Amino acid sequence: MTTPPPMVSGRDIGKFFRSADGRVVPALDGVSLTVHEGEFACVVGPSGCGKSTLLRILGGLIEPSAGSVARHPGQPPVPATAFVFQDFAVLPWLTVRANAAFGLRMAGVRRRDAERAADAWLRRMELAEFADGYPEQLSGGMRQRLALARAFTTGSPVLLMDEPLGSLDPQTRRLMQEQLLALWQEERKTVVLVTHSLDEALLLGDRVLVMSARPGRITEELTVPFPRPRDPGIQDGPEFGRLRARLWDRLRGELSVGAR
Repeated sequence: MTTPPPMVSGRDIGKFFRSADGRVVPALDGVSLTVHEGEFACVVGPSGCGKSTLLRILGGLIEPSAGSVARHPGQPPVPATAFVFQDFAVLPWLTVRANAAFGLRMAGVRRRDAERAADAWLRRMELAEFADGYPEQLSGGMRQRLALARAFTTGSPVLLMDEPLGSLDPQTRRLMQEQLLALWQEERKTVVLVTHSLDEALLLGDRVLVMSARPGRITEELTVPFPRPRDPGIQDGPEFGRLRARLWDRLRGELSVGAR
């Protein structure tokens, strides 16, 4: 089988911040990874290990202090990457339709064309009836569906997701996980997802990358063996439990290091 081409990769990425008292604080040290076309890669690790920093470096929001990043260039006006954040990052002064079209508008697409693409995704995300309303009228789960609609509307080949379901209640999160799984299996975008949930990583991912305590490094890569298309019911099986326990054992050791 031919390996799909790489869509985003980093080599020996380091990131250092300077504290208020002038100390150099390392966030990432020597991180290398490659995510291939159509792959769903999940990143887990202790709080503060640099997961979100790594995601922002991969997406070009911040520059690394060391190392390099290569991204699929995308074909204008499609952005190379699109982000989905935990806090939804929807704009309260824009309508639901305008929020969904925002990424394309920022890329220079005409309003009519951007809103036509947005309306198609709002229908798929069951938000069409709210297109002329505002985010404050939506529940948390609906606002997150709006954030996903905006990301998919851009047509970007790579989606970078930073705890996109982390602020939802457990029931809504479970439903959104299943919806995201189904949506990805239809679209086959390249995805890098940062999450604290091991269950979420194993349900959604093709590969799980475990990061160390700060400064963050990738200490283990687990290939998820469950076939595609994937049934959410795998979470109730013994193999899922075994893999969860393996990940937790690895992560628990990093949590212990970070707590010292």
